[in-house]
Amino acid sequence: MPRATAALPVAVALAALLCTGGSAAKPARHRSPPLASLCNSGERVVYTCRFGAKLGSVCLGRNSLHYRFGPRGRPELHIASTPDWSNVHTGGNRSQGGLNQDYVRFTNGETHYVVHVDETGSLNETPGIPSSGIEVLQGASGESALASLTCKSKASFNWAAYLDLAKAAPENWDATETPGGPFEVIY
Repeated sequence: MPRATAALPVAVALAALLCTGGSAAKPARHRSPPLASLCNSGERVVYTCRFGAKLGSVCLGRNSLHYRFGPRGRPELHIASTPDWSNVHTGGNRSQGGLNQDYVRFTNGETHYVVHVDETGSLNETPGIPSSGIEVLQGASGESALASLTCKSKASFNWAAYLDLAKAAPENWDATETPGGPFEVIY
C-alpha cells in the first residue's frame, strides 16, 4: 500500500491541473520549436536541414528566393534569385510507386545547387519514408558532381511556401526544367 499512498498526491495534482485548464490538459497543441534555418526575419522557410555543423536553407522573401549554406547565423554561401529569377528552376519526378521528388535548383555561373526532398512510394518495402539533400554540380549541364549531401537529421520542408514561389517570382518566370533535360533526374 505505500506505493498507492505515494502516487495519490501526484494523481490529485494532475487532476487539479486538468480541471483548471493547465498546460498538461493540452498536449495535442504543443508544437516543437521550429528547426534552425538561415532564413532572415520576414522570409519563409521553404527547406532547412542541418548537415553536420552547417545548415542548408531555402528561404522565400516577398519577391526573392535565397539559398544559404553555412554555420547558423553566418552563411558561407548565399545565392539570391536574380531580378528575373532566371537562375532558379524547379522540378520533380513522380514514379509509379517508386520515389517522388521535388527540387529547387539555384545556378551561380556554371555551378548548380539542387535542394531536393523525396518520399518513397507505395511499391517500396518501406513506403512514405522522407529524405532530402543538396547536390552541387558543375558545368553547363551539371556533368560533374562536386558534392552530395544527405540530410541525416530532421529536415523541414514547407510545401505551402514551395507552392508560393510562383506568387513571389516575376510574372513571366518560367521555372520548369526542360523535359528530358540534364537536370530532370532523380537526385
